[in-house]
Amino acid sequence: MENLNEKKLLKAKLKIAEIKKFYEHVVIYILVNLFLTFIWSFSFKLAGNFITSNQFDGDGFTHIPIWLIWGIFLGLHALKTFGFSHIFGIDREKRKIDELMKK
Repeated sequence: MENLNEKKLLKAKLKIAEIKKFYEHVVIYILVNLFLTFIWSFSFKLAGNFITSNQFDGDGFTHIPIWLIWGIFLGLHALKTFGFSHIFGIDREKRKIDELMKK
């Protein structure tokens, strides 16, 4: 019984560490992108037609910002951390099944 409790405790600690890493990722995402937006705003004003490395010219795409691409990876990180159950409501389905089975 004690071994089972230790495994549960270890699993909970690992999950908390994973959630903490996700929130650190969110804070870094916000700070870095605010900084880059600030720098890019002034670089266009100071350098005129300056094109930064986050822009792609061709086939109708005039601007693909780094925050969008990084945001997609941040979303994937959220899915990995919190799982798909929050999106598709798997927990809700399990609770409903348990509720119906008790009746």
